[in-house]
Amino acid sequence: MAFKVVHNIENGVRQLLNAPDDLAGQVPGQGKAKPIAEATEQHREIYAEYIANFEVAYKVADNWWQGNVQAFVEEGYDHDEAVDLAFDRRLAGPASAPEVVWFFRNYWLEFDEVNRSLPAADRVPPQVAMLQWLVDEKYEDYVQLITCMPYWPIGLDENGNWT
Repeated sequence: MAFKVVHNIENGVRQLLNAPDDLAGQVPGQGKAKPIAEATEQHREIYAEYIANFEVAYKVADNWWQGNVQAFVEEGYDHDEAVDLAFDRRLAGPASAPEVVWFFRNYWLEFDEVNRSLPAADRVPPQVAMLQWLVDEKYEDYVQLITCMPYWPIGLDENGNWT
């Protein structure tokens, strides 16, 4: 792990996997959780692309975050204090980097687009594809980064479409 976090990763996983349920009824037909082996080829292709690009997003987040922490160190704080202050300033820590927010939004919307083209039984909720599969495949550093977010950087429009 390249950066220290101040949150409980297991709680973060649970929170992010369940967060879209707060909108139940407003988001029709998101599908059911299933392992990647039971997902459609389209889901697996997007997931493979997601994993391939996650390394870049992770490096961007890490570099951006180290710069935030270093700014506090240069003000005279020790490293642990600097990390705490950086999290006070940026609630989602390294996942606050604008490029990282874009990365997660982009893939969420890609998974949603695929879901809309499939029968309900073949759909996979975006949070499952983007987080649960990372957990299942033991991408611990990626899970650490994504769970820095207290919520998914997406929303719903008046028609129940992800934005």
